Amino acid sequence: MRAEIASILAFGVDRSVSRGTTALEDPTISTHARRLRRRRSSGQGLVEFAIVGGLLFFLIFSVMNAGFYLYGANAMQYAADIGVATIAAEGNYDNTGIPAPNNADTIAISRMDNDGLNSTPLITVTEVDVYKETVTAGVFADATCGGVTCENQYTATGAVKGGTTIEWNPAVRNVGPTPDYAKLVIHFSYTLLIGTMTFQSTTVNLFRLEPQQ
Repeated sequence: MRAEIASILAFGVDRSVSRGTTALEDPTISTHARRLRRRRSSGQGLVEFAIVGGLLFFLIFSVMNAGFYLYGANAMQYAADIGVATIAAEGNYDNTGIPAPNNADTIAISRMDNDGLNSTPLITVTEVDVYKETVTAGVFADATCGGVTCENQYTATGAVKGGTTIEWNPAVRNVGPTPDYAKLVIHFSYTLLIGTMTFQSTTVNLFRLEPQQ
């Protein structure tokens, strides 16, 4: 017993460790584990970026499309305001003896074209319609001419749309003490920034022709 105590005092405490502990402290194994952790973290980051980045792109894309659509819709409404003012002022003007634009409707479309009707980005005008309206107790309704709706259908350039006829001739419009009521409708489509998908929309404006002497 005394010999063992003397041996400990002489040589110090045994600081040797087990083989398993030595293996855990091996710098090679420690570096390999760190690399695995880095790979896992990198893969997780890519997945998170794909999810968040996709949502962010969709949000930005949606906001941009909404902005362009609102801009286009406002441009079409502004063009419609120009058309309404022109038709109301021109009233029953119709001069077939000169080249187009030669009546109230085609002059209006020409002026609308000058104010963005056919030059607004991502907007395509497909049709411009002019209706005669009746008003009963403050309610507007499409009038009829000879059993059909009093509607003039034009292309975006002011030509009479193929397969249709002028049902409400500008020359017979009433601009006297009790002028006719009318409706101007612009049909247009909006094309998305990316792809070919389109959305159809319209502007509808009801108005009265201005009394003229």
